[in-house]
Amino acid sequence: MEKTDGNTGQDNTEQRIMKAAEELFLMNGFARTTTVAIARKAGVTHAMLHYYYRTKEHIFIRVLDRNLTELLASFHPVMKKDAPFWETLESGISTHFDYLMNHPQLPSFIIDTMRYSPELLESYKPRIMATLGRILDFHIAIIREEVEKGRIRKVDPLQLLLDIVTLNLSVFLLLPAARKLFSGVDDAEVQRILNDRKKEIITLVRSRLYGES
Repeated sequence: MEKTDGNTGQDNTEQRIMKAAEELFLMNGFARTTTVAIARKAGVTHAMLHYYYRTKEHIFIRVLDRNLTELLASFHPVMKKDAPFWETLESGISTHFDYLMNHPQLPSFIIDTMRYSPELLESYKPRIMATLGRILDFHIAIIREEVEKGRIRKVDPLQLLLDIVTLNLSVFLLLPAARKLFSGVDDAEVQRILNDRKKEIITLVRSRLYGES
């Protein structure tokens, strides 16, 4: 069953299933996506899909795990780079925004899952908190150090990071509605608006920390 050439066939089948599942989850939500639809989109039989993944929940966890792994990997250069504070924080803001720009449907999908299938995220909470915790802990530490040394305005590091996350997330939570409202706007214009919005968020955060206009 496609297990030749060092499992290349198996890997390709799994990748097709994962790609199809992620696209359908993001488009339709977890509850409205069926394993039959995933198998059809991946070009495999329903029996083959269940050979690789026992349940739809198992596929969901793999999809979520892949996205969290990608998010953490995107922050590795930021957290390892020995750079000045503002350069590091600006890179963190940009990295988070760019990740969302590459996965624009993900925020709405997570909220949809929290509303209709909360038990899925509950079972995966330790993994989510471990990944996000590493990113938050790093940034909290560098913000706190700058505050203590008097190099930036006094801020609560956690609240500042929540502000940043909220500003970034709100763009992509509103994006589907904005696309419908401004249906005549082409993809290039949307991309320009998103890039300008990222710059605006960075400017707002810098002004909060340094009092610049």
